[in-house]
Formats: sequence, C-alpha cells, structure tokens
Amino acid sequence: MKQWLNYTFGGQSCRLYFDGSMHVKALNTLFISDLHLGKGGQFRKEGIPTPVAAHKKGMQRLKEAMERHPTSNVVFLGDLFDGNQNKETIDLKNLIHKAGSRTFTLVKGNHDYDLPDWADLKIVDVLELGNFICIHEPPGSNFKNNQAFEWAAANTIFPELSKEKVLLCGHLHPGATLKGKGRFKVKIKAFFFNEWIGVLPAFGALTGHHSLGETGHYFGILENQITALGNWSE
Repeated sequence: MKQWLNYTFGGQSCRLYFDGSMHVKALNTLFISDLHLGKGGQFRKEGIPTPVAAHKKGMQRLKEAMERHPTSNVVFLGDLFDGNQNKETIDLKNLIHKAGSRTFTLVKGNHDYDLPDWADLKIVDVLELGNFICIHEPPGSNFKNNQAFEWAAANTIFPELSKEKVLLCGHLHPGATLKGKGRFKVKIKAFFFNEWIGVLPAFGALTGHHSLGETGHYFGILENQITALGNWSE
C-alpha cells in the first residue's frame, strides 16, 4: 500500500491520497469533500461530549493536504460546514486567509446552510472544471431506498454526461467492506469511480462511511495508506 495512487477519470490523471483528497495537476486543483467543519463545536453546544483534538487533527490534515500542492486551487465538494458557524470554522477562515493567491471554491452541500460571507471563499451550486461537473449530492441519491445515485436522473439534469463529461461528487461518504474468514469484516473509507461518476470519501474527522452497493472501482483508505480494491460492488 502507498500514500497515493494515480487513476485516470474523465480523461484526467488524478492523484488519490490516503486522507481522501484528490489532486488533478492539469487543472491545478485539489478536491476535498465533506469536512463537516464545526460539527464538534455543535455537538458540545448541544451537550454531547466531543474532543477538541478531533477538530485540531482535522485542521492539521487539511493544512498538510494543501501544503503538498502549495500553488493549487482548492475545491470543496460540499458539506464544508456542519451546523452554525462557530469557533472551529474561524480556524478555516484564518487558514484560507493565509493561503496566498490560490482560490477556494465551495460547491454548496446540504449541511452548508449557515454560510459565511468570506471574501476568500467563492460559493456555487455547480462548478465545471475541464471534463468535471462538480456537485455535492449525486442525482437520484436516496438513503432511505439505499440508492447512491441514478444514471437516468443524472443524464436528465446533465445531458453533457453523454459527451465525455463526468460528475465529481461528495455527500455519500463512500466506504468499502472487506471480508475475511468466518464472520470477520471491516468497513473502511474509500474513493469510488465508474465510467460517469466519481465520489470522494469524507475528509472530516467526525464522519462515517457507508458501503454504496454499486459496481465500480474502489480505492480503500486504511491506516494512512491507500490501496486499489478493484472493480466490485461492496
């Protein structure tokens, strides 16, 4: 296992990292999804004990991801925030402010309802970069019905998908289930790709992961390493 792997998606050479971030050199862009920043502070406000160390660890991982590509722009694929703005989100504001000339764009997610008015953070619903159409929630996604996404819904909203465009999303917190002998199994965070959609794992420290049940290419994350799991459906 390695700390990064290369994978071609949508005609772009993508570098997938052990922390769940993805860098595309040709686009000079670092993609990160589902930080859910401020979630710990929200939990503590509601009386749920949550270690401050989890937030600090998450911010350090974000800083390190950005430092690997010090001149690249950053695109957050939704759910950058979770709950109301609080002291934890100010740490991100300070990090962005010190980042120099690179740009930061948030593709708005369902948890991004208390959005800050920061001059250094552009907020959009949809972002097109190269062959990527960046959105947060995949079309047709329905957790109640255990449906990750639907091609027909996606192609209706984005007919460009039939012309070499691909979707790049977050929201699903994809994972993979590794099964061993007997009843042994373990779930890990994972990247997911098929021919028309890519889904990044949740970057945030206080986030879970879910098996998608979709056939595609999975790249699993385990103990700060990333490994290709092949083409499978769990």
